[in-house]
Amino acid sequence: MNDVKRKTRVIALASGKGGVGKTSIAVNLSVALARADKGTLLIDVDYGLANAAIMLGVNPAFTLTDVVDGRHPFEDVMQRTEDGLLLMPGSSGELPVGTITGTDRRRIYEALQSRIDELDFVVIDTPSGMRNETMRFLTRSDRVLVVLTGEPTSFMDAYATVKLLALEHGFTSVSVIANMVDSEISGRDLFDRFHDVAARFLPSELEYLGSLPRDEHMRMAIMRKQPCVTLFPESRAAAGLRRLAHTLADQAIPPTSGGNLFFGMEHPDAPA
Repeated sequence: MNDVKRKTRVIALASGKGGVGKTSIAVNLSVALARADKGTLLIDVDYGLANAAIMLGVNPAFTLTDVVDGRHPFEDVMQRTEDGLLLMPGSSGELPVGTITGTDRRRIYEALQSRIDELDFVVIDTPSGMRNETMRFLTRSDRVLVVLTGEPTSFMDAYATVKLLALEHGFTSVSVIANMVDSEISGRDLFDRFHDVAARFLPSELEYLGSLPRDEHMRMAIMRKQPCVTLFPESRAAAGLRRLAHTLADQAIPPTSGGNLFFGMEHPDAPA
């Protein structure tokens, strides 16, 4: 199999720090893509703090840990939501990030190969921060989406993530989502400031995917364990999320070596 025939694109969400809305965006963006008739699978690899299933109102009997441990096959663990989204739920507090081995990752990749012609997107919700396992999932994607807010700590940690991806892993294709901004103008301004700093020192190719407003409906949806795009479809946040999904769906994202690695199509991981 070669990369020309690979229909599925792997999108990994990242944030330098927690609390910036990464998982909320991963969940709602995935639902918005599924509702736009894009075959979408959301995989929650945020071991220890996996919250995607909670935000979707799903109470899974099994999780990704059962797959990597060989207790249950991928197809038995994967669930389909009412919106048509496929979910591979992560586990909370069962498996520390650092214990995932190359063999574990291969089990995930091999299970997905049978769906390579069915899915348009695989969305990966990665752990916050810059741990080695987070970097492995980010670099095994076709596009990384970095979630950025106006907080100084978010700004600097997002920069550190982009720097590590570019200089240590040679991964330079990064899109930025400006989250919890007051307006479209302030979102673009936040990205421009981030881009200006990164362009001075890094070879990264940063793209502005768009912004999401500060909207209480996002928090309310989390409290009610439903995606904002379905519970509050008329909200500003839902409108912004749909715009992001359409922008992503309309882009001609090329297949990359990282995405091929994700599907085990080249240079598979050696057992760690």
